[in-house]
Amino acid sequence: MMTVDDVQQVDAVLCEDGRNVGFYAWRADDESTFWSISLGPMIVNEDAFDDMLPEWVTLGWEMLVQQA
Repeated sequence: MMTVDDVQQVDAVLCEDGRNVGFYAWRADDESTFWSISLGPMIVNEDAFDDMLPEWVTLGWEMLVQQA
């Protein structure tokens, strides 16, 4: 089982529909876990998502820590 202390990296990806953001948390041995959040009726285009990628990654880390 993966704990927050095991996580080396968090990646954020915009899902194809633009209405969901997915997060991958990676351990050093390439084991990962995935979760996503719905943006509701809002749609984010890929350029806007890329411009804010550091903020999305920070949100992913914060969500991971809250779950611990």
